[in-house]
Amino acid sequence: MASTSQCKYCGSTLSSEDQYCPGCGAPNEGYIADTERRVFMPQTIEELKEYCAERGMPLLKMRFFIGEDYREPKAFGIYRDGSNFIVYKNKANGQRAVRYEGPDEAFAVSEIFAKLLEECHNRGIYPDGKMPEESRPAARRSTKKNASIRGSVLFLIIFLIFSGISDLVTNHQHRNDGYYSIGDGMVYYLYGTDWFYTYDTNDAGYWYDADDFPVADYADYSLGENWNADWGVSDFKNSSTWAEITESHSSSSSDYDSWDSDDTDWDSDW
Repeated sequence: MASTSQCKYCGSTLSSEDQYCPGCGAPNEGYIADTERRVFMPQTIEELKEYCAERGMPLLKMRFFIGEDYREPKAFGIYRDGSNFIVYKNKANGQRAVRYEGPDEAFAVSEIFAKLLEECHNRGIYPDGKMPEESRPAARRSTKKNASIRGSVLFLIIFLIFSGISDLVTNHQHRNDGYYSIGDGMVYYLYGTDWFYTYDTNDAGYWYDADDFPVADYADYSLGENWNADWGVSDFKNSSTWAEITESHSSSSSDYDSWDSDDTDWDSDW
């Protein structure tokens, strides 16, 4: 697991995976090369979902559908069909090109993961931390006076305190997130203060907006945070609804804001 520290030149937060400071470009003395650490490589669809979520990737905007057999044009995806895993690309004309179909989940995930990183790298985004050598900023030492450095550190401290308060508020708002049901074939999901529902005959697997839960004391009807296939409904966190709300609720002004899916070559097989 990566450790964090502060740049001694500008006060920016550094990860042990950052060879250079993202703030000022100075070398990171705490950098640990890929060969000296276990580089995380998703092996399952669930691990790939977690990888993308941790990095704030707006998958719907990026046109990547992880764990979903998405049928519309302009899409990359991976899903499980019985004992096989299918990796696909839907071209601009709607034609599907299957990259892999077989029982090896790790290989299937590696194929879609490589494509995901390729699309990111093509846009100058490096979620894996592997910026090409020629694109890395030249190292430079800060020449600011001590007062300026102290000001930067003070600003960073204030920012961290504010971020901590924001995290507490967010955690409080989402403390009851999870699945709920009164046993009528309908399953609800609570996300913050928003309710969504689906039902066991909903073949599309889509989750719809709900005004509220049918019972005031909804806590008594909790099914837990984790989805169970025995309920007969689709996984909320594996739905296009989830992708839409997590993208719209994202508080980060990430590098993905300017992502344009039309920049992808949708006419090629892969």
